[in-house]
Amino acid sequence: MQNYSLNGLRMFEVAARHLSFTVAASELNVTQAAVSQQIRRLEDELGAKLFVRGKGELSLSAAGQDLAGSTKAALAILHKSIARITNTETDGVLVVSTLASFASRWLIPRLSKFQEKHPDIALHVHTSGTKVDFDRDGVDASIRLAAKQEPGLHVELIMPDALCLVASPDVAKSVDDTFENLYQQPLIIDDSRLLDENSLDITGLATEQAIAVLELDKMKLDLRAYEQSDSVILAALAGRGVALTRLSLCTGGLDTGNLVLVCNFNLPLEFGYSLVCQQNRADDPKLLAFKRWMLQEISNQSTSID
Repeated sequence: MQNYSLNGLRMFEVAARHLSFTVAASELNVTQAAVSQQIRRLEDELGAKLFVRGKGELSLSAAGQDLAGSTKAALAILHKSIARITNTETDGVLVVSTLASFASRWLIPRLSKFQEKHPDIALHVHTSGTKVDFDRDGVDASIRLAAKQEPGLHVELIMPDALCLVASPDVAKSVDDTFENLYQQPLIIDDSRLLDENSLDITGLATEQAIAVLELDKMKLDLRAYEQSDSVILAALAGRGVALTRLSLCTGGLDTGNLVLVCNFNLPLEFGYSLVCQQNRADDPKLLAFKRWMLQEISNQSTSID
C-alpha cells in the first residue's frame, strides 16, 4: 500500500475547506506556491485530479469531494488523540452520572457557574444510583457515595458528608435546640438505598447510629420515612417536621435560610462523595476542570462538611 504525504493531505483539507489556495496558504503560514506544489504532488500520487481550476474560481472534482470528507474526519480524530495525549483538549461534551438527590440538591443549582467558567465544555448530567459501566453507558465520570476502589478505576474522595438535623425556621424555633423537643415533631428520615440491592443500606445504618448518639428513644419518635432523599428535604422545607439527613443535600436551603440547623447536631459519616472514572481518563483535561470546579465550590460553601 502506497504511503501518501500527510502534509499534502493537510494542505488539501484546508484548500478544500476554503476553495482557495491563497486562503489556505495564509492559514497554514506558507506560500501559495507551496500549497499548489503539494496539491499537484498529491494528485500525481493518487492519479486523479482533486480540483477543477476555472477562471478565477476553484471547485472540487468528484474525487476531491470524496477525499475532502474523509480527510477532514481523519484529521479531526488525529487532533483529538494528540490533544488527549498532551492534555490540551478542554472543549467538548462531558457526561457525569450522579445520584438524583445530589444532582437536584447540589450539582444542578450550581451548573450555571461551571458553564460560565468553562463555556467550551457541554456538561451532561445523568442520574442513576446503580454502578456505571463507563464503556457501555457512555459516561465519562460518576459521583457516588461510598465508592470502592476497583482495578482499572480512579476513585477520589472529593466531599466528606455528615448527618444533620434541619428544619424550616418555624419548626426549628419550636424545637429550640432542645433534644427532648424532637419528640414533639415528626422526625423525617431517609429510607432510600444508596448502594445496589446486595449492599448494606448505608443511610439506614447511619440513621440508626445518629438516633443512638442523640440518645433518643426510637419507640417514642414519630418517624416519617421517605424512599427518596430529595423528598426528605422537600418535607423539611414544607415544615412537616425535623429532617435527619445528609448535610450535603441541605447546603442550598441553609444558604438561603429556608432551612435551619437544629440542635447544632452534626455526625460525620465514614463515607462521602467520590469522583470515579476509568484509570486512563484520570488526567483528562475536561475531568480535571470539572473536579477543580467542584472542589472550589465545596470550599466556598457557607456550611462546611468536615
